[in-house]
Amino acid sequence: MTIVESATLTEFEFDVPGSGRALRKFAVQLRTDDGHEGSYVALWSAPPLAVPQTLAGLRMVVGQDYRDRERLWDAVNRSHAKHDRIGYGAVDIALWDIAGKAAGQPIWALLGRHRERLPAYVSTVGGTKGRGSLGSPAAYADYAEYCVRLGVRAYKFHGFGTGLVKDEIDVMCAVGERLAGRADVMTDPGKGLPTLADALKLGRVCDEVGAYWWEDPLRGDAPTAHKILRERVRTPLLITEFVRGLELRMSLALTGGTDMLRADPELDMGITGVIKTARAAESLGIDVEVHAAGPAQRHCMAAIRNTNYYELGLLDPELGNPVMPPVYGDGYTEDLGAVGVDGCVSVPSGPGLGVSYDWEWIKGHTVATHEIAR
Repeated sequence: MTIVESATLTEFEFDVPGSGRALRKFAVQLRTDDGHEGSYVALWSAPPLAVPQTLAGLRMVVGQDYRDRERLWDAVNRSHAKHDRIGYGAVDIALWDIAGKAAGQPIWALLGRHRERLPAYVSTVGGTKGRGSLGSPAAYADYAEYCVRLGVRAYKFHGFGTGLVKDEIDVMCAVGERLAGRADVMTDPGKGLPTLADALKLGRVCDEVGAYWWEDPLRGDAPTAHKILRERVRTPLLITEFVRGLELRMSLALTGGTDMLRADPELDMGITGVIKTARAAESLGIDVEVHAAGPAQRHCMAAIRNTNYYELGLLDPELGNPVMPPVYGDGYTEDLGAVGVDGCVSVPSGPGLGVSYDWEWIKGHTVATHEIAR
């Protein structure tokens, strides 16, 4: 046996460029009795909601064999059944990091690689109507043009967040017209539209511009409403970013509520959870799109056949990736500089996650530390 001897959860804060506000994130470190260490900096399952769940997951893992990832995943999935389970994602990823380092292999090699390069799409920050770098439909179209000229193959926008379908349509028309025949176009209202009628109106415009997919257009995850959208809109519908639990995501697909599935290693109980979703989706002949950017996402996508694009985000024309703290110490980036001439991003090749963290920077921005020992 190789036992997890101790764990540390470090909360840190950083100022988001151009926003005047601070974001809090956290890092997880696991140490084994034979000298191995696994780490992960969580960038999407942010405090305060994720931290208590992550600490609970760490308490279940400390004292256990790090190789028992399936057993530990099942135990947490059951014990956290009355919660959304997002806290365990960082723990599972750190366990995979240990496994890769112990084997001297990247995580994709342990999973089984399907591809070496990941086709990428730019996923924008949400704009503010009337001001800022994404303050108008034309600004979204200009940024789309710029990204495509750099070789990006697809572009997804998060709109103004007003809840007004006209605003979503105006941006879709501007971007769709600008990129027609040159790159794939997607939209993600983030459940911003309040009524089914509004969603249908946007869906018809997605069909007109030939959108590649449209994502979470409507409040809630009701299968009936989303079945209506699928029946009346040709553009593939992608939901389940906001649906927790493998069984619920698959139930939504089986009842006809979505064309494609979302899965996220942070939000869906780690790399283990994403791969379970991908294999289940593959059995139905449908695609799974890995949500958000990061090294864990890259390893997952490298090992999945039934997927299309890597989400490079969230990007801003002036600020790059403002919500991504500078936690990497080895040049790893999540901005347009990561995209090659082939329109793809690479997958880390070092052991485990294949990235190194700038622990001095994290230490300098630490606001709370939690230690758990066997």
